Amino acid sequence: MRVSERMKFDATENRVNQARAFALDTQDQAASGRKLRSLSDDPSGTVRVFRNRTKLENINQFRRTNDYVEGFLGKTEDSLRSISDTVMRAKELAVQQSNGVWDAGSRNTVSHEVQQLSDQIVQLGNSTYGDRFIFGGFQTSTPPVSGDGHYAGDDGLIYVQLDEDTFRPINIPGRRIFEISVKDHGEEVPLLRIVQDFKKSLETNNVDGIFRASSRLDGALTQLAEMTASLGARRAAVRDAAERLDHLEEFAMKDNVNLESADPVSTALDMKRAETALSYTLNASAKVLGPSLMEFLK
Repeated sequence: MRVSERMKFDATENRVNQARAFALDTQDQAASGRKLRSLSDDPSGTVRVFRNRTKLENINQFRRTNDYVEGFLGKTEDSLRSISDTVMRAKELAVQQSNGVWDAGSRNTVSHEVQQLSDQIVQLGNSTYGDRFIFGGFQTSTPPVSGDGHYAGDDGLIYVQLDEDTFRPINIPGRRIFEISVKDHGEEVPLLRIVQDFKKSLETNNVDGIFRASSRLDGALTQLAEMTASLGARRAAVRDAAERLDHLEEFAMKDNVNLESADPVSTALDMKRAETALSYTLNASAKVLGPSLMEFLK
């Protein structure tokens, strides 16, 4: 096939355009500092960038959830410790009033403090975090404990997703607290009844009842301590999830930086190569087209 002057010109123009496009693309990359400016630059890399961005959005959502869970568990632990402190105070009074030096009048006076302790336990049982009652199980919109200590909530455990793979319960249903049972002579006695029986024993100057209340309160304190410890384990799980989220975020951000950001040294070298390539292409084109034009002029 004979090579025409038109074909020479078209081929030379294509080489010059390619060299110029490479030079312009390199300059644009240097100016923007980005390797990925369109999907065609790196299709597989672009997909990874989108996946990482979705992962980062999920991480931010998990962080907001974890912040809420940390606050919820913190309020639950504070309330449970306060209940334990209140029961501990009742236990101290029971030990004190079981001593024979106290008379009926003194014990009747102490019974008023025990009633206040009972009311305080009920109030703590109706603690809220935000607008949710923390001890109601799934029944978070209504007070779970009545004035007489009756538990009106349910046994629901509220599970929350802390990260991509971890679900944890964040609540302790109040039944485990207010219907906490201490065995006494084969009878299961709930917490508020223990305190109320103690109060009645003080009012009636029943020393045997005061002794019995001391033993019952000691059993209740043991069970409350176990529940408080379980909250500590849950808070540790939240902190572990937060650390995993930090590592995932760091990896995703580094991966996106590597995929999207142009390396300054590599970009500078590419610009130099583009400049050289364009210069050589223009010089070579001049040599190819020059004689043809001279022949045409002849």
